[in-house]
Amino acid sequence: MSNNDAPVLKSAPERNYGIDLLKIVAMLFVCILHVCNYGGISSKSLTENFPDNHKLIIFLQALTYCAVDVYAMVSGYLGYNKKFKLSRPVMIWLELVFYTVLGTLLTTIFFKDQLPENAWFKSLMPIMNKEYWYVSAYIGMVVLMPLLNVIIQKARTKTIGFVLGGVLVLYCALPTFLDVSAFGLGSGYSTLWLCVMYIAGGFFAKIKKPHPLITSAIFVASVMLTWLLKLNDVSTVFKYTSPTVVITASALVLTFSQIKIKGKFAQKAVSFVAISTFGIYLIHVHAFFWDNFLKNIAKNYAKSNVFVLCIMILLYAAAIFVGAFIIDVVRRGIFWVLHLKPLLQKLDKLLEKLFGDKKETLPESVPADGPAPESDAPAPEIDAPVSESDAPVSENDAPVSESDAPAPESDAPAPESDAPADEDKKE
Repeated sequence: MSNNDAPVLKSAPERNYGIDLLKIVAMLFVCILHVCNYGGISSKSLTENFPDNHKLIIFLQALTYCAVDVYAMVSGYLGYNKKFKLSRPVMIWLELVFYTVLGTLLTTIFFKDQLPENAWFKSLMPIMNKEYWYVSAYIGMVVLMPLLNVIIQKARTKTIGFVLGGVLVLYCALPTFLDVSAFGLGSGYSTLWLCVMYIAGGFFAKIKKPHPLITSAIFVASVMLTWLLKLNDVSTVFKYTSPTVVITASALVLTFSQIKIKGKFAQKAVSFVAISTFGIYLIHVHAFFWDNFLKNIAKNYAKSNVFVLCIMILLYAAAIFVGAFIIDVVRRGIFWVLHLKPLLQKLDKLLEKLFGDKKETLPESVPADGPAPESDAPAPEIDAPVSESDAPVSENDAPVSESDAPAPESDAPAPESDAPADEDKKE
């Protein structure tokens, strides 16, 4: 065998810290959106004599409404070329149950009169009880990921792009501007929609990306268009299936995926925080926190000066983010002490050994150096992040989660993980 025939060893893909940074930004968007929507300041009657305040709130909503789509796209961007691991949905479940049980315990201690019927049973079965709409939809997507990955990997890139363009017109633009919903997407609160966004994320990972300045300009233009349409009473633009919201999310993914973060400290800091974005989501939308702390949190500032209102919204959102982040770091420490990640990795290895596909060898008659079949699908990028997983597997990948006791539905992130790697309905 000649040297030219020797197999080329590919280096492991580097973690995409730009995507990690996007997860952090998207979770801040979720916190801002929840303060705007449920902090007691979104009612137009409260700000009817303060038009600037009303315009500010609408702008912040237009800016942040894309977060759910972003998280689903990120899952596809990072996960389309990775093997399915059972540890991922198991860790999502464990993290989810950890917070629903903790929330139920705190409610029992401090607000016992708020406990719903069968609260403890529901805390152990949060997905079945629809306590977190996003997690339920996301788990449904996780089950379909192996099939979705085959579609992204095997289909021609142009074909995927053509289909996604058709979805944008038929499933997004027409229902939004004609105010109809004939395709069962539930305004984006569904597994089907997350699957569509997952495929879009995988598509973005495969294509040659436009310059970040172009995608940044598209982001600004789509946010402004969403804002102006909403101000002119086109209320249907505030849906996850809205074309302007989808374009906003797409522009963010394409922009942040090209950001290079240099310096070991900055990289470690970004990945350390990104791992907890799923936990931040789970904590602040649980009924214990939602009903007793978040609801009407900014109501006293609804008629304040527009600059004061803006500052208070951002401060409350930042406080929610930081407080929930600290709590999730403690949870991560508990999971680390319990060695949950190594145990689940052993489970993955066992299942791979029992059910993994055996490698096929080419018959001798087939030349090993024969020309490879042509394909217009570009090879995965070198900067494609390594697999992720936290609320997914120890902490990670896909923003997901919510709760309303039944936890309020809400915008959510895909879970994340401490292994480098991988979207409310209260609306």
